Amino acid sequence: MSAITAERPHRNGVGTPAGRRAALDSEPKPPPAAKDGADRLAARRWWIVVAAMIGAVLEVLDTSITNVAVPQMMGNLGATLSEIGWVSTGYIISNVIVLPMTGWLADRFGRRNYFAASIAVFTLASLMCGLAHTLPELIIWRIVQGLGGGGLLATGQVIMLGAFPKEMQGMATGIFGMGVMVGPSLGPVLGGYLTDNLSWPWIFFINLPFGIAAMFLTLMFVEDSRTDAQKRERPGTDFLGIGLLAAGMGSLQTVLERGQEEDWFQSGMIATLAAVAAVSLVSFVLWELHVPHPIVNLRVLKNRSLAAGTAFGVVLGIGLYATLFLLPVYLQNSQGYTAYQTGMMLFPSAIAGLFSFMIAGALSQKLDPRKMLAFGAFLMMTGTYGLSHLTSQSGPADIFVPMLIRGASMGFLFIPLTVASLAGMKPHEMGVGSAMINLARQLGGSIGIAALSTTLTRRVVFHQQSVGDHLNAGNLAVNDWITGVQANLIAHGVSPAAAHGAAIGQLARVAAKQAMILSFDDCFLMISVAFLCAMPLVLIFRKGEGAVDMGAVH
Repeated sequence: MSAITAERPHRNGVGTPAGRRAALDSEPKPPPAAKDGADRLAARRWWIVVAAMIGAVLEVLDTSITNVAVPQMMGNLGATLSEIGWVSTGYIISNVIVLPMTGWLADRFGRRNYFAASIAVFTLASLMCGLAHTLPELIIWRIVQGLGGGGLLATGQVIMLGAFPKEMQGMATGIFGMGVMVGPSLGPVLGGYLTDNLSWPWIFFINLPFGIAAMFLTLMFVEDSRTDAQKRERPGTDFLGIGLLAAGMGSLQTVLERGQEEDWFQSGMIATLAAVAAVSLVSFVLWELHVPHPIVNLRVLKNRSLAAGTAFGVVLGIGLYATLFLLPVYLQNSQGYTAYQTGMMLFPSAIAGLFSFMIAGALSQKLDPRKMLAFGAFLMMTGTYGLSHLTSQSGPADIFVPMLIRGASMGFLFIPLTVASLAGMKPHEMGVGSAMINLARQLGGSIGIAALSTTLTRRVVFHQQSVGDHLNAGNLAVNDWITGVQANLIAHGVSPAAAHGAAIGQLARVAAKQAMILSFDDCFLMISVAFLCAMPLVLIFRKGEGAVDMGAVH
């Protein structure tokens, strides 16, 4: 009876299907205002993504977009190659000076205000660069542009992380990383197109509509990160720290950028700047660890994950920027590619990078970031090792496959490196931590380019001597080659004496080209070895830290 009674409908109808539906309908539902608020938060989040992405792309794009316009700028401004080099050098120097200070500046003025101001400075300087009529004027505005651009990467990264919950941070980091990693690859393509079809000022004018849009989106959708107490608090400014940082980083970057051209320490200027950099940076570290309100809180490097991430960031910068420095030089000098053709050869790698970020972003919350980072380093090592086997007979396919593998590594390097490095840090330390990683990547690129450009020059001399030792009169293959070329020239009406001289000259050119290609192979191999040596750093990251605790950071 009890079982039968339990299955009978109640008098009020609750036991019937209709009654159960009525009971569910009578349960309290969230008010429409709450749902609207959640929808607005989701919409605001994606507008923040757009603003941060634009800032990141603009900053990294302008590090490489000017390279293909150098010949036209030299002609229009009446500058030598050495002089025009300061257009890029000035931008990068001011960039690396600001990068370590972005955490302090964001805390002082609020992330939203500082990010919007950085975009405004960058955009205004872009306009003035395009309107410049003299070289000094262009260099000055490039320095100003670098001061604005230095605040875009680290601050934009923290703003994006703060806009997403933990379970979506891998995806957010992946989206942001697309701009950071793909931007340098797109620079030569876009710069070559604008320079060939319009004129060099348009490589700066192209920034204006995007910069204005990003600034307004930031002011409209990003919340002020400061509390009322932080707005009222005005700690003293570490002017000595700022001065030491500017002197140290500015001198170091100048040494890295101009050292090869000035023959390194054979130049009094380079030797003096190296001494200034060493003294200033050592003094800066000692002072910042002593002062109560440092301009750069170096104490955050006690976090072993951040310390390992900073060291790995240097190697990542080498792989990212040094490869993009070497390959265009190889393609244009050894294979005769134009600037636009060179950019198109780099483009598939950028596309592979986009897919890599999508896949790595989806996997970031499921896999150990250390394993993802090791896999990314393996892909980069494999790709650059493939480039170390180029020959004079190598075609597009021999470059396409290694560059595709290199591009596929990007998402598996950038996303786990950022997430694992910043995980476990306190919310107010995020800005400094992000700045450290971005600074390390920028310095890694500068160190890699400086070291490999010097290596390239010296290995060319070495391989020329090595190849020359085999090109002697006793080598039957060489004699047969000269005889064949000489006979072909004579058959086309060239005198025997002139044909012999032309054959010898052609052999010298072939030998020089072979020495150059072998030198590029050595440089790509060095990048591959650098990632192999960086593999043990993966073990230093703390286990299980797969998300960033942003707390109340907006």
